[in-house]
Amino acid sequence: MSKMIKVTVLLLIILLAAWLTPLMLKYPGLIQIEVLGYQIQMTAITAIMITGLLFLSIWLVYALVTTPKKALRHINAQSGRKKFARGLLLLSEGKWSQAEKLLLKSVNQNPAPELSYMAAARAAISQNKIEQAEKYLDQAETHVDNPLTVDLTRCELWLKTGKTEKADQLLDVILKTYPNNPRAVHLKTQTAQQLENWQVLQSLLPKAEKLQIIGPDQATHLRNQSIQSNLNSAASVEQLMTIWDSLSKNQQQQFNLSFCHNAMRVGAYQQLTDHIEKQQKHHWDNELVNLWSQLPHNLNHRLKVSEKWLSKHPTNPHVLLCNAKLHIARKQWDQAESLLQKSQAVIPSPLDNQEINQLLGQVYQEMQQPEKALSHYQKAFQKTSLTAPDIDKPALSKINPVDQ
Repeated sequence: MSKMIKVTVLLLIILLAAWLTPLMLKYPGLIQIEVLGYQIQMTAITAIMITGLLFLSIWLVYALVTTPKKALRHINAQSGRKKFARGLLLLSEGKWSQAEKLLLKSVNQNPAPELSYMAAARAAISQNKIEQAEKYLDQAETHVDNPLTVDLTRCELWLKTGKTEKADQLLDVILKTYPNNPRAVHLKTQTAQQLENWQVLQSLLPKAEKLQIIGPDQATHLRNQSIQSNLNSAASVEQLMTIWDSLSKNQQQQFNLSFCHNAMRVGAYQQLTDHIEKQQKHHWDNELVNLWSQLPHNLNHRLKVSEKWLSKHPTNPHVLLCNAKLHIARKQWDQAESLLQKSQAVIPSPLDNQEINQLLGQVYQEMQQPEKALSHYQKAFQKTSLTAPDIDKPALSKINPVDQ
């Protein structure tokens, strides 16, 4: 568009000159100038031509004076760019010492000296010259109006040298001013992972995904990792329940077992009891049945619920074993024996019967049947490819029953 305007203006000037020239030749007019007592007369067209030639002469003299400086500056810039490019190539090849020297040489000739300093800082970091790298970054900062690029490079180098907390603090400052800067968001996700700030990471993931810093698969992986780590790091019942309630239904279903194990860890027994009972009504899970028998809470209620499960799943080995363990906890040995025998009948694998044989050995010991107890203990040891220890009848009396 600008070219069209220039061409149009030039054409108009030519047309104007073509129209004025005949008029000025026909009516040339006279210009009279007195200088130091001398009178100079000339036509108007001659005066215009002389003025034009004067300006042209001045422009030519100026061009002749400034051209060598411009040429020298251009040559220096070209040399600086070549040194900078060569330095970057050496940096990528791992020749860090050579790269650092060449990049520093390019500083004075490089039109953007801050880039040379920042690249030299990377070379210094690769040689473990931390203080020198910091100095290069400080020098780079003096050549820029906005220190954003230098600060981001500083954060990146701090991450590489283990100064994650310093990088994290500086990134917080940067993101307040530039909340959607892709590089700052990406570095912040890295500091959040290294510092295990999982809540911060979760809050960053939508923005990182929107800015296309990470792909959908990686975002899902990081989101799952942060949820799992949050659950594992919960230090109290209240903290665990807060994390759990913040999850969506799909996420709760995905991390159901993790929540249950962590609830057992922090002592959220009542919450876990309610959760398992409710969960089994909609999504049956044998792992939850196993946890049900391990809960040190409300034995009578758990036994009542497990008996309901048994009526619905009479041949489920997990339900049979759970009921047996709860009867053992109640010291109801006859019921426990019957359930364990049923469970043994539906589990043909010897390896899976190891726990059942151990429990039967305990039950028979409590029922004062040492021969049967010894037989089942020996079977349990044999299934794990271990040599059964010498167990005599007096030794059997020393084995404690399952705690209530």
